[in-house]
Amino acid sequence: MAGISAALLVFLFSKIHFQSVIKVIVKANIIYFFWAFISMGVIYVVCLYRWKMLLDAQDIKVPFKRVLRAFSGGIFFSLFPASIVGGDVARSVDLGMHTKRHEMVVATVLLDRLSGFVGLVIVAIASLAFGARFIDEKVIYYADFFLLILLSVILVVIFSEKVNKRLNRREHKKGSIKDIIRSLHSELYFFRSKPLVLVLNVFYSIIIQAGSSLTTYFILLCLNSGIKIYYPFIINPIVTVISMLPSIGGLGPRDLSSVSFYTKVGLTKDVALAQSLLSFALIVVVGLIGGIIYVFTLHHRRLQPDKADNGIK
Repeated sequence: MAGISAALLVFLFSKIHFQSVIKVIVKANIIYFFWAFISMGVIYVVCLYRWKMLLDAQDIKVPFKRVLRAFSGGIFFSLFPASIVGGDVARSVDLGMHTKRHEMVVATVLLDRLSGFVGLVIVAIASLAFGARFIDEKVIYYADFFLLILLSVILVVIFSEKVNKRLNRREHKKGSIKDIIRSLHSELYFFRSKPLVLVLNVFYSIIIQAGSSLTTYFILLCLNSGIKIYYPFIINPIVTVISMLPSIGGLGPRDLSSVSFYTKVGLTKDVALAQSLLSFALIVVVGLIGGIIYVFTLHHRRLQPDKADNGIK
């Protein structure tokens, strides 16, 4: 995974002069970069509350501070190889061990990620609908269409009554892969009976994805790109999905896709790459803050063993 990040960066810098990227970054407007940092911080706060809502819906009674610790650990570990998957595994394991309700916690993490994907697709499609006259590249339309189809398939698989009945049609050996899949699907399917929670989660996700695009816009402003605000809202969701590929915090896939798409709407390669690298820098800063919160509470948790029994404090 680290090799993927390194290989893609080497390829990019074989096409784009490193010195020209540095010159763009050196001339950056620090005020706009500060607003990008604030915007990203707000996004993570909303993400935290979105996950807490799902935990509450599953009646997993965990103090807010404990959820914050697990969430912070997830942010930190997402910086390492496996990227976003590593972060999700970290918070699932951390809170699962605390509550002893592993499958329910994993289900909330997966649904949290899925609702984020729903918000991403909604922002991408809505932005493209309003800004279609500014986009001539068909590849962007194809990418958004692919995201919509992929989301539709995932939602059908998770919330289809037929799929749920088929998975529960027969008993599987306890602990087997099939039994784990069945059990996990049942936990996800449970949220079909919580429409208000799902709607609110999607609402938060739209705010998060719109905020992510706004963060990218602030970074582009700090680089004096002169880009119109609707372009990040159209392109950023596509770049976000690609950055989920195995890598170190999305480094490599994010940069290559940013250069590929933003140059199609008028940005130079060095500015597009500079924007992506500064975005990664912000992710690292926030991840390190999450790591500090996680590490500084680790000793306290070891001194005070978990008292949770089936999620009840």
